[in-house]
Amino acid sequence: MCFASERPSAIRRNAAGQLHCEDDLAIAYPSGWGLYRLNGVTVPEWLVKTPAAKLDAGRLLKEDNAEVRRELVRKVGIERVCAELGAKPIDRQGDYELLMLNLRDGRHRPYLKMRNPSLGVFHVEGVHPDCKTVQDAINWRAAQVLRGVRSTNWNPSQLT
Repeated sequence: MCFASERPSAIRRNAAGQLHCEDDLAIAYPSGWGLYRLNGVTVPEWLVKTPAAKLDAGRLLKEDNAEVRRELVRKVGIERVCAELGAKPIDRQGDYELLMLNLRDGRHRPYLKMRNPSLGVFHVEGVHPDCKTVQDAINWRAAQVLRGVRSTNWNPSQLT
């Protein structure tokens, strides 16, 4: 297979070499075609073109793609997302919090806010509605990853 194309007029990357641009096309062609990318993730134009201060954190609830959601949270900031979605902390264990989030559809669901030690950033992940503590949420996540192996006190050497 052969792919022929004119040269891009712009290629923008982050420090890791991934296609990335905070306010324009990450790769652009003279024809006007290009791709919006944040940290290598293809994202909609509105996410790149809208300044962080003007983004509605509620759009997070309408986005199906987890990587796009991650980039939206990264741009808006986890603290503002939690504040705008009315997150109420119900338990804490170290850097981890179990939050109750208002999904703006009459439901309130628990989410585990955790720090990814590899990236050093916080993210939020939905957990089972029965989770009442951080430990419950960690046990539930472990059961998902370990395909049904249940533990009442899962204690990994490093939480991720």
